[in-house]
Amino acid sequence: MAEYGFSAINDFASVTISSVYKVLVFSERGTYQVTSRYTDRGGEGAVTFEKPIATKEAPQVFVRVQSASHATLGIYISMVGSPGHWTGFRTFSAAPGSSPLQNFTLEYVACKFADTFQATGYGMDISDSSGLPVFSAKDKIVRYSKFAKNWAMVVNSDSYRVFSPDISVDVDDFICVSSFDRGLSWAIDNSQFSAFNIWLNWAPNLNSYVQRITSGGYWYWQGTNNTNFTVPVCKFPISRYSND
Repeated sequence: MAEYGFSAINDFASVTISSVYKVLVFSERGTYQVTSRYTDRGGEGAVTFEKPIATKEAPQVFVRVQSASHATLGIYISMVGSPGHWTGFRTFSAAPGSSPLQNFTLEYVACKFADTFQATGYGMDISDSSGLPVFSAKDKIVRYSKFAKNWAMVVNSDSYRVFSPDISVDVDDFICVSSFDRGLSWAIDNSQFSAFNIWLNWAPNLNSYVQRITSGGYWYWQGTNNTNFTVPVCKFPISRYSND
């Protein structure tokens, strides 16, 4: 059945803006600390958004390490709030070594799907068939730099596995750490703990670490049913993506 409405297609024949598909846009950015109280325990950090995000879909959170106390950092996050009222997120971390205490500064960018129309100014607003916003010219659209979607299993032991993607991470790259919230759909019945390793040998990094809970279960790290576990990586220059 044909659909009616607005549609913009880029040079690669992909739909970039339409009245059907929502557009991911910038919400806010900032920095926060990830610290630990003990050298033999994990660390934590938390962010409360300046303004709650009102979309049903959970925000997408991108982070990068700004300063580090250890050569390695692994994290997973948990969103805070509920559909229609997302208020922030928590970060849980691990850094090997007996000392010092964890003390990382992470820069984050929170993104959301378009959820409001512009009150004043010029440009186009687009709504879906229900009249809800899907695009507004006032928003700062997220421009993806690259995607990690092809993974290689670089460590396969009885207790854990490590997966490495086919991309590198630059100093100014932000990794979308909300691609999974502790669990992985392609580690069904096998994963006790899953995390991103975003910092390795004092440099940006992207690996996925999965602690195994059983010797059975199913693994879909190479993709299944024409899908892939995909992690977006973006650059957010302050000249365009600021809180002003």
